[in-house]
Amino acid sequence: MKKETSLQSKTPNLTKKEKTVELIKTVLLLLVSTALFSFAAYCLIEPNQFTIGGIAGIAIMLSYATDGAIPQSGVVFCANLPLIVLAFFFVKKKFAILTCAHIVLQSFWLFLFERLHAPEIVFDGGTKIFAAIAAGVCLGTALAIVFKLGGSSGGADIIAVVIQKKFPAPSIAWMLFIVSAIVVGASFFVFYDQNQSLALNLLPIMMSLFELYIESKINDSITNGFQSAIEFRIITDKPEEMAAALMQELQRGSTAIPAKGMYTGKEHTMVVCVIGRKQVTTLRKVMRRIDPEAFAVMSSVSQVVGLGFYSGNED
Repeated sequence: MKKETSLQSKTPNLTKKEKTVELIKTVLLLLVSTALFSFAAYCLIEPNQFTIGGIAGIAIMLSYATDGAIPQSGVVFCANLPLIVLAFFFVKKKFAILTCAHIVLQSFWLFLFERLHAPEIVFDGGTKIFAAIAAGVCLGTALAIVFKLGGSSGGADIIAVVIQKKFPAPSIAWMLFIVSAIVVGASFFVFYDQNQSLALNLLPIMMSLFELYIESKINDSITNGFQSAIEFRIITDKPEEMAAALMQELQRGSTAIPAKGMYTGKEHTMVVCVIGRKQVTTLRKVMRRIDPEAFAVMSSVSQVVGLGFYSGNED
């Protein structure tokens, strides 16, 4: 009985109306995510002759190489089909269902774009970089949405999750990077034009790398939040004065922790304070004024939840 009570307390009891609203919200977000993903692949990436990693990247190159005879929609769906089956057996049901839905809807949007001959946005000359930027924003947003829902876009992500579940290893990220690198590297031969210089033939790879960078930054910003901050750990002999100045001039509280210098053996105090990025200069001035001999270490914090920062009530 105790175990049941514990489980019940961890699982929110949603009403039928709340479940319906949650389902509608999930479906709408999946539609937005897959539409952005497909739009980037069909209207931005393939027309501008570069690619991305994973199965989607392979689909783009096959479609370009065969002049559309092998459509992106068919490759994305067929190549992911065995991986979807694998996901249902080896990973969480929610992850498998959401990933399956994303792949099906992604294939649907691509099929729709192909049938309707959606306009291709082509950039020429020095403006080609804008194609990579736009694609990175679209794909980064699309991936962040599906990740926050608890799924993935399929492809190598499924393989990585399955392997990590069965054989936990810190090298999974490197495996995904290597797969993407191989796909992007292969694009050199797909988009190669013997009438162009080597620099122009390397442009697809450079654009792919730039797109991946923009994609990762957008994905990270949306997934982890925009409430980034800086954490300061200040070793000082004047903790009371330092804490008072931080509160008065930066309106930030702090935490004092006893600290001992292992070389000198002297007792000090470590004052920990999290501030906004724009307040770094002010904090440095406070340190120099209150205790010129203070020592500080600063580190970037991806998101802060709590009083004075992000409330954490939003999904």
